[in-house]
Amino acid sequence: MPEEMQTTIREIESEAEKLLDEARGKARQILEDAKKKANKILSSELPMDEIRAEQNKIISAANEEADRQIEDSKKRASQLKADALSKVDEAVKLIANYIKGDSLKI
Repeated sequence: MPEEMQTTIREIESEAEKLLDEARGKARQILEDAKKKANKILSSELPMDEIRAEQNKIISAANEEADRQIEDSKKRASQLKADALSKVDEAVKLIANYIKGDSLKI
């Protein structure tokens, strides 16, 4: 039985090593392809005005999205604060009623 387990473990380790080798090979190929594409992009002439316009458009959209998310967060925080205050008021009323011996009033 122990020999079978060792054989199985060796087979699993061997298979894992093969998968790692394949993954390394694919990673190398992806890096090579990326380098080729990067070199192609760097060697081509790009119209800087269009790039700047696109850059400004992206920055503007990102700022608008950030502002929207900030506003949404403020609204959620305000709602959470209101909910918390309501729960505190409710708890205070329950405690006051309990102290007065009026446990049926809520």
